Amino acid sequence: MTVKIPKNATIPTMKFESRLTTVVDNQPNLKIAVYQGERRKASANQLLGTLMFEGIPPAPKGAKVTTSFDIDTMGNLNVSVKDKTSGWKETKSIPGVGVKGKLQLASAEEMSRQGEKHKSEDEEHLKRASITKAMMEYTIMIRENAAAGDFSKNVHSAFEDAVGKMLDELKEKAKEFGSEYDTKKSATVMSTFCGIPFRKKDWIRKNKN
Repeated sequence: MTVKIPKNATIPTMKFESRLTTVVDNQPNLKIAVYQGERRKASANQLLGTLMFEGIPPAPKGAKVTTSFDIDTMGNLNVSVKDKTSGWKETKSIPGVGVKGKLQLASAEEMSRQGEKHKSEDEEHLKRASITKAMMEYTIMIRENAAAGDFSKNVHSAFEDAVGKMLDELKEKAKEFGSEYDTKKSATVMSTFCGIPFRKKDWIRKNKN
């Protein structure tokens, strides 16, 4: 979760832009959930709305899209998604966000207090989330490489088993952190994680006997 429109922003607001990339080939859509609050953990904030953008032009994963956020004079939150290569763009709105209504369902003061109270807890959550994200990205990379190449069914099956065991082990390590999770342990796991060959030919070479 990242902050797009800071607290105490005047209305109408300017556009706050950020860049994203697609995560799979020919990704057709993008879902954006919008929250209000000061917690770094999305589920701990107030959900204002969820928007689904359809029709992203087909392209290899990694295609760049730009998202922008602004609140107009009527208090509507406008969210736009634009594909930088094709020029495709779509805008959707959540009405009444910046006027008396949704933003007043919880006081800004209370949100600020909750944000400060849970600051340490939220920082720990972010560290764990970074490991989880890295695992997901690495898993996708592994699966793609496992599917490539002309290998026998037995070799492919053995490779998949090895990959599964590796991921299970790393997930268990992440669970062990608990309240003692720290940057040093995070660095250790990431070092181990990134040091494991993900290419099938590397695995075969190391396990040929």
